[in-house]
Amino acid sequence: MRSHNSMQNNNNAVPTAHLNEGTATVDGSINNVGRSDMAPVMPLLGSGRKKRWSHASLFFSLFFFVPLIISRPLPIEVWVIQILGYISFIVLYIKAISQPVKALPSYLLSMFLLSVACSFQNPGGATIIGFIAFIIGYYNSFKTGFASISIMMIVLFTLNITMFENAHFLLGASIINSLVLFGFGVMERKETLHGLKESQQAEALRVLSAIAERERIGRDLHDVAGHALSSISLKAQLADKLISKDKIADAHREVKALAQLSQALLSDIRQAVSDIKQLSLGDEIAKDKALLEENGFNVSTTIDDSALMKLTSKQESQLALIVKELTTNTLRYSKGKTVSINFDLNVNPNTLVMTYQDDGVVEDSVSIKEGNGLMGIRERAASINANLSISFYPSVNVQLILENPSSEKVAL
Repeated sequence: MRSHNSMQNNNNAVPTAHLNEGTATVDGSINNVGRSDMAPVMPLLGSGRKKRWSHASLFFSLFFFVPLIISRPLPIEVWVIQILGYISFIVLYIKAISQPVKALPSYLLSMFLLSVACSFQNPGGATIIGFIAFIIGYYNSFKTGFASISIMMIVLFTLNITMFENAHFLLGASIINSLVLFGFGVMERKETLHGLKESQQAEALRVLSAIAERERIGRDLHDVAGHALSSISLKAQLADKLISKDKIADAHREVKALAQLSQALLSDIRQAVSDIKQLSLGDEIAKDKALLEENGFNVSTTIDDSALMKLTSKQESQLALIVKELTTNTLRYSKGKTVSINFDLNVNPNTLVMTYQDDGVVEDSVSIKEGNGLMGIRERAASINANLSISFYPSVNVQLILENPSSEKVAL
C-alpha cells in the first residue's frame, strides 16, 4: 500500500513556476501526475462519476451465492452465516471506496479475512476477493499493487495446503479473478491519471491565458493613460500660464480641451474594464457541464453558435451568470441525474431561447420559496429585457426568451 507520508510529500511539493501562486499550484500538480517516482492522489472510487460504476459493479458479487445454490440443500445456519458475511463485505466495500488512501489497509485486510472466513463453507468467496484486487490496482502503482496481490495469493495457497481440503477450485478461481480485476484496476488508474493530466494542463493554459490577457490590458491602460495624462498635464500648465498673463480666452480654450481629453481617457478606461468583466458564455457552459459531470450528472448541451454571436457583451455576461447560478442550485438541491442546457435561435421572430432542465423531482413544489439565487436570476433576466419562466413540476424547468438579442447596447 502507498504510505500516507509519500502522499503528503507530493501535496507539499514546491513547484518551480514563477508566474503567480495559481499557476504554480497547477504546474506542481502536473509535475506530480507526470512523474513516476511520486504517487499521485487518485480520485476516490466512491465519489463523482466513479461512484455509480463502483456501486453498479456489485452486481457481479452475486456470483458469491452460486456455489451455495448448486449445493442445496444446506443447513439454514450456513445460509444465515453466508448472508451475514456477504452483507458485511458489501458494507466494508462501500465504506472502503469512500475512504482516503491512508485508511484503506485496515478495510482491505478486513475484507480479505472476511472473504477467507466465508470460503470455509462457500467456494464463492473467491468472487468477492476480486473486488479487493480491483481497489488495490486502482490506488497503487503496478509494482506495489502486484506485490500486494502476490501476498494475498501466497496466503490463499498456504491456507489451501494447511486448512482447506480439496479447495483447488477456490484457489484457482481466486487467482484468476484477482489477476483479472487487478488488471481492470490498473487500466482504470491509467485512464484516470491521463484524464487528470489533461484537465490540469487545460487549467494551466487557462490561467496562463488569463495572465496574458491581464498583461495586455495593463499595457493598453499604461499606453492610453500615460499619453492622455501627459497631455492633460501640459494643457493644465499652459492654462495656468495663460491665466497668469491675463489671456483668459486662450485659457478657456485650453480648459475645454482639457475636459475633452479627460472624457476620452475615461471612455478608454471604461472600455478596458468592460473587456475584463465580460464573461464568455461558451466557456461558462463548458465549465459548468464539467462540474456537473464530476458530481454524477448526465449533461447534454445544444448550443447554436450563431445565437451566441448575436449577443452583446452585457447579455452574454448576464446569461453566463444565470447558467452559473442554475448549476449551483442543481449541485446544492437536486436529487436528479440528468441536466440539459439549450440555446436556440428562432429566426422568425429573431428570438434567443434558453432552456435549462433538471430531472430532479420536487416533491412539494407549491411550498417552494425563491431564495436569493432565483431572485438574482430574475433580476439578471430583467436587466437584459428577457422573459423568464421557472417551473418545478414535474421537474425543474427554466426557460428564458430574449427577443432581438443584439438590439440592446451596453452603456459605457
